[in-house]
Amino acid sequence: MFKPRLLLPLLALVVALLPAAAPPAAAGPIVQRCFPETGHCISGAIRFYWENNGGLAVFGYPITAERYEMVEGTWSGPVQWFERDRLENHSNEGLGVLAGRLGARFLDLRGTPWQYGPGAPAGPGCLSFAETGYQICGAFRSYWQGNGGLERFGYPLGDPVTETIEGAAYTVQYFERRRMELHPEYVGTPYEVLLGLLGNQVYQRELGVACPPAPAVLQATANYHRFMIGCPSPGLRTNVPTSWQPFERGMMLWVQNADSSGTIYLMHYDNGSFWRAFPDTYTEGESVNEGLVPPPGLYVPQRGFGKLWRDNEWVRNALGYPTLPEVADVGLAQPFDDGHAQMIYREGRNMVLIMFRVEQSGLARAIEMPPMP
Repeated sequence: MFKPRLLLPLLALVVALLPAAAPPAAAGPIVQRCFPETGHCISGAIRFYWENNGGLAVFGYPITAERYEMVEGTWSGPVQWFERDRLENHSNEGLGVLAGRLGARFLDLRGTPWQYGPGAPAGPGCLSFAETGYQICGAFRSYWQGNGGLERFGYPLGDPVTETIEGAAYTVQYFERRRMELHPEYVGTPYEVLLGLLGNQVYQRELGVACPPAPAVLQATANYHRFMIGCPSPGLRTNVPTSWQPFERGMMLWVQNADSSGTIYLMHYDNGSFWRAFPDTYTEGESVNEGLVPPPGLYVPQRGFGKLWRDNEWVRNALGYPTLPEVADVGLAQPFDDGHAQMIYREGRNMVLIMFRVEQSGLARAIEMPPMP
């Protein structure tokens, strides 16, 4: 059961009891502070909050001017977007400036809304939150406690997971308002935990900021699924060797990687379509499934597909037998959302496989369809 708005009343009460982050009454008007890096300025209550609650390291540069917006359909007022945050001026309600719920909103826009966790007792060195059922531990706990806690970050919305950010894999944890990222290259420094660029990511998805173009054959499909997959990322590969084989309950797709190794993407039909990725460990000339006789009208998988099918019981049970022989093809591989999602286009079959990111449940949804006109 999803209840992404359940925490707002309690959080509003907590924030109301904290000192309001607004300029002192005796202070005169706060003049603009402008940033040539983005061409935007901050002033007034939002500038005061930005400068007194972490500045550039916490919020990043402003990416819009201050303006009125409707937020999540429930509140309208002056807001300003930053690289890492959206600051909302709730002074008319006596709450001062608040940070937006960008962690929760990003999960919604990505199609992976948070779910209540197991609610286990806190482990050693951890804090447990009955409000969401999750814990924060280690470096994430230290950063949460030392940099604003509940007011700044909100409650945790999931366990730590591994995500690809700008081409590298990092351990991250989502909170109502933020995403924390663990950077081992900075261990022992104040930068071991950094805050994700959720302001950029949510703003791009939610407010129609222009994305970099996708390949022409994928552009309409990318536009249609934008809220689920985000914007195209660098790393487009063309003339990519692929091969494909349908099974009773799914399919396998082999895609050559940039380093000439291969990845096998498995698409499983089970109350929807889901995908998983496996490394191709097949060596040319290797004996696979020799002598195996399939049921009438079906086939025995060979080569890399056959080795994975033979060695992985879950794969065999999930897919069943192939319904057609393996077919070679060539196409495009376009990453989205910093590699969290991907489109594979096969020219000969004229089909696009859209692979969404892994959900908190461990599932990863997929769609196969012709490219949209």
